[in-house]
Amino acid sequence: MLDKNKKPTTCHSDPGFALGRHITIEYYDCASYVLLDKNGVESILLRAARESGAKIVSSSFHQFEPQGVSGVVIIAESHFTVHAWP
Repeated sequence: MLDKNKKPTTCHSDPGFALGRHITIEYYDCASYVLLDKNGVESILLRAARESGAKIVSSSFHQFEPQGVSGVVIIAESHFTVHAWP
């Protein structure tokens, strides 16, 4: 790696310090009618973002054929994403 591409790092005295969390969750045996509804899935993620206290910037969701939904809610702090293929 070129030295000019290296980014300075900052060490914190608190070993529990984190700028955020990355959580990956896999669900099985879910109600497929919920996961097939693009608008419903978007509504659920927007509600989750609001209830977490995040500042919502935008959202974009896509319905796949014959099935599946992918989407993202951009928040000032990071993002929420979903990929469902019931």
